[in-house]
Amino acid sequence: MRLAHAASDVSAADLQAATRAIGFLQNLPHDGSIVIGIVYASQSEESKALAAQTAATLASLPGPNKSVIRTKLVSIDSLAQTTERLDALFLVPGISSEGSAIGDAIRRRRIISISNDPSCLDSNCCVLMVRAKPEVEIVLNTAVADAVGANFSTVFAMIVKRR
Repeated sequence: MRLAHAASDVSAADLQAATRAIGFLQNLPHDGSIVIGIVYASQSEESKALAAQTAATLASLPGPNKSVIRTKLVSIDSLAQTTERLDALFLVPGISSEGSAIGDAIRRRRIISISNDPSCLDSNCCVLMVRAKPEVEIVLNTAVADAVGANFSTVFAMIVKRR
């Protein structure tokens, strides 16, 4: 599997915008830490390397509301079976072709998913698409958000694009 995007496509600015966006999630755990699973293509070393890089960058950022971010690498194949705590998922670019499996897992676990890859919106596998360049763009997939029970603050819901 060849990824559609280069590793540099997941920037620290994208991840910072994503962590700020999930801070508006009203049903996010507020116990001081947020566990974010970084989802990658199971059969791709390039995807796994991108996930590891993304996890390291994300773990170095401050979380929303003074929380600490912890990360966990999760392959698409293991996503449905994992029982570990995951408060949110970040989908690395290039995996939306597995949107059905990802969508099933997030709906079953009722977990928010975020990506900076716009194709995740077409695949209905992410609640939020967040990109920081050239300017911050946040798109809320309302159908997926409803399916996973994501409840965002009214202010946030008013300022983001909806799909």
